[in-house]
Amino acid sequence: MCVLASLVPAAAGTRPYRPDGWIKLCGLSLGCVIDPPPHPWRGKDVYNGTGRRQTVKVDINDGEGVRFWIAVQNDGTERDTIGVQGCRGTRVFDVNRVLLGRHKRQDPSAKDLTRRYVRGTLAFTLDPGERVIFTLNIITGPVEGKSYRCRTEMTSQGDPDRVDVVVAAMSTY
Repeated sequence: MCVLASLVPAAAGTRPYRPDGWIKLCGLSLGCVIDPPPHPWRGKDVYNGTGRRQTVKVDINDGEGVRFWIAVQNDGTERDTIGVQGCRGTRVFDVNRVLLGRHKRQDPSAKDLTRRYVRGTLAFTLDPGERVIFTLNIITGPVEGKSYRCRTEMTSQGDPDRVDVVVAAMSTY
């Protein structure tokens, strides 16, 4: 499984530091049965601190799990360390696991990033155009009619004013 992918370096004239976060719904419960589209990546080449045009919404049965893939890419022209501050979850929406790489099913051998994601100590050092993907797994409690917005913020350490946010929005039924 390829976790890091080199892409074409950022075009001339772009900022030296520019984190870019993307998010994609992988699927519900066991495995990701709805990848590939009609569930595209959201947020590629969109930069903001609100999650506007970088949000994936899903309705989920209470007591069920949902998986998202989140990409962190360096769209700047300089090597940068991008810090990731994830959501903490709630009693109804538990951040169950965060794993390095794209995982359609639970993988006990995958590198677990959960504590660093929740605490805001997760960081990736990336060359221009390079990206890393991780899997966010959330389990819902047995409560209908609840909503939660899991916000993931990516911040450039080279220029802390450069922030990008993706959002996983969930509602139980």
